Amino acid sequence: MKLLKRLWTGLLLFMIILSLAAIIYVLQWKEEPAGIKLPPQEAKQAEQSRMGLPQAQKGKTAKEAPVVPLRVPQKEKEKIVVAKIGKTPLPLRQVAIIIDDIGNDPGSVRELLKIDAEITFAILPLCSHTIDAAETVHAAHREILLHLPMEPASYPREKPGIGALFTDMNEKELLFQLDRDLASVPYISGVNNHMGSKFMGDEEKLELIFARLKGKNLFFIDSRTTPNSKALAASGKSGLPLASRKIFLDNNRDYKEIYKILAGIGRDTEAGDVSPIIIIGHPHPETIRAIKDAIAMLREKGVVIVPASKLVKK
Repeated sequence: MKLLKRLWTGLLLFMIILSLAAIIYVLQWKEEPAGIKLPPQEAKQAEQSRMGLPQAQKGKTAKEAPVVPLRVPQKEKEKIVVAKIGKTPLPLRQVAIIIDDIGNDPGSVRELLKIDAEITFAILPLCSHTIDAAETVHAAHREILLHLPMEPASYPREKPGIGALFTDMNEKELLFQLDRDLASVPYISGVNNHMGSKFMGDEEKLELIFARLKGKNLFFIDSRTTPNSKALAASGKSGLPLASRKIFLDNNRDYKEIYKILAGIGRDTEAGDVSPIIIIGHPHPETIRAIKDAIAMLREKGVVIVPASKLVKK
């Protein structure tokens, strides 16, 4: 037993001494935090791998490996868009398209609103669909005019319709009827005349009407139903902003003729005529189809369709 006890004591002492020696050895050879140094060849391969460079082939030294051209890694191939060299961009020509006589047929309003253009709607007062048309057009963010009926030279053979202004009305009657017409068409920004070849030639009557429109911060577009129009003189006296129609689209309800007129505007623009113009049409199926078919062509030739208010002189 004593012998066995001595053996265990000796073994324990040996283990203690061995542990102390190991601790001293580790403390003596502890490295700096710079990291483990690799042999030169392995260090070179590790650096090549980090930089994305080709390593030597397995089983060969770097000198024996074939030389591979340096390739800088790219993120991702970017798609290169090459702009086509075309014609010099055409200057934009502002054209207002006013469609008169709105207020009787809601179907034509819906068809016109399908056209991708800032068409202006001139709505007749006191008609069966006057309010409906105004609400629909306003909801579509298109401009609205009061299409104000006025006495034509051909009256009574041709009648201007309900709400018309006549030259034999006195001042009170004219203003009463005008206010009634204005109140019947909501959301208007201006007014243009329906017929009126006789009334538009009466400067005194026009000045009275224009003064009332001026007081309501509106403008007037002369449809030019007569060459004897006194609109310019009356607007000068009243200070009412004014513009005039240049082209009637559909004196003849012929699709080809209407499209030809629109195409002519495009050709003139392409040739350098950038003067703004106002054109007037009506809600005929032929007119609606021609405008719809011509819009893309007009844009290509530098024509931009704008609300009529954009072309009114202050």
